[in-house]
Amino acid sequence: MISVQNHPLRLSGNKIWVAALVALCLASCTTKKSTVLRSPSSGQGEQNTAVNKTNADHEKQAAIKVGDVQNVNGFAVKNNRIALLLPFELNGIANAVTSEDVERSALALDFYQGFQLGLDKVAKEGGLFDLQVIDSRDNVAYNATLGASANVKNAVLVVGPVYPREIKSFAQTFANKNVLQVSPLAATMASEFSLPNLVSITPSIRTHSETLAKYVAEQFYTGDQILVYDAGDDDSKQFLANFANEITKANAQAKVKTVYSLTELNNNLVMTGSNHIVSGTSNKNLIKSLLEDMDERFLNPGNQFKLYGHPNMSKLSFENFENMDFYSLTVTSSNLVNESDSDTKKFIGNYKSLYKIDPSEFSYKGYDAALYFGRLIHKYGVDYVSRMTQEKFSGLNSDYKFEFYPKWGYANRALGIMVYHNKKFDRK
Repeated sequence: MISVQNHPLRLSGNKIWVAALVALCLASCTTKKSTVLRSPSSGQGEQNTAVNKTNADHEKQAAIKVGDVQNVNGFAVKNNRIALLLPFELNGIANAVTSEDVERSALALDFYQGFQLGLDKVAKEGGLFDLQVIDSRDNVAYNATLGASANVKNAVLVVGPVYPREIKSFAQTFANKNVLQVSPLAATMASEFSLPNLVSITPSIRTHSETLAKYVAEQFYTGDQILVYDAGDDDSKQFLANFANEITKANAQAKVKTVYSLTELNNNLVMTGSNHIVSGTSNKNLIKSLLEDMDERFLNPGNQFKLYGHPNMSKLSFENFENMDFYSLTVTSSNLVNESDSDTKKFIGNYKSLYKIDPSEFSYKGYDAALYFGRLIHKYGVDYVSRMTQEKFSGLNSDYKFEFYPKWGYANRALGIMVYHNKKFDRK
């Protein structure tokens, strides 16, 4: 699945123009250098043990110039070539570009445009790249042919494909496992792919669960009660699997109980301290019932509540619940855009100047990915792979902290904590 898949995709006349231009530049879905679309001013289970991956010859490797062609375990690799595989689906665009065509291609366009701006920024720092933009078509069979493409085989980094089935299909024919294949948006657990060269940028739901469990454990004090409320829906089953054990692993003194109904929850409330209630659902009706129940109990003297939830709760509106600020609803999030930040404002301004539209979440993700990997490659050349677990990153939208698992690659474990206050979520 794709994280934030329910976010609406915005259309504009500019989007249609860009889609038409992409169609011309990527005719027949062949590869093209990014300069075609460059702006005029441009220059898991993850619970298993991770290991450090280093290279004793990193100083020697770093001395190799970016742009040189190297032989890496029998494969020719061009140090500054990046292959970007996104589902533009241009093969489905008719002669007259329609809004439906743009809707279908919007995710890819937004990510690409952000990625290009990120590489433009790295270019100003001295890093120049040969970006090969390839339409993955959202087609499993077609992706199986792309792994043998010359422009992909020679790349020092492959970003994409996007969708899980495409990722698996492409990997079957992409022979050089010493080159990283980045999964830019899929939230699927890295263990489901079993690809040691895969980089999963989006933290999995397991990572969200483990991170929140550790945070809840830190909030526990003597006299408190932690109630893990499993509403029985699919979200709860997935998010709360092993949640109670993760809490006690982090804090052996924590008093934890899993409950399966509001009646059982109410029967286990304590008056001596805070009731830390963890909800695993993102179903608005189930959450509404929980909050109404909490509101009723909150009016009774002595009841103190702190609420924690599934990351998708951050997409819901709580304006009709007047006591929300008292509950300090806390969630984990991999989307950390702060529009008041000076760097974010600059990015928004540049993006709107070029594309005449506000950046979407996919635009931010593309920008952050380009900055992180572009700088790594510029600094270390092909040896950037050995630096992945040491080089942390804090971007406009995402933080990166990669852990390496020999069987299924690099998983991002960096998440932020968001707390609901004054009708919005703020980063803690």
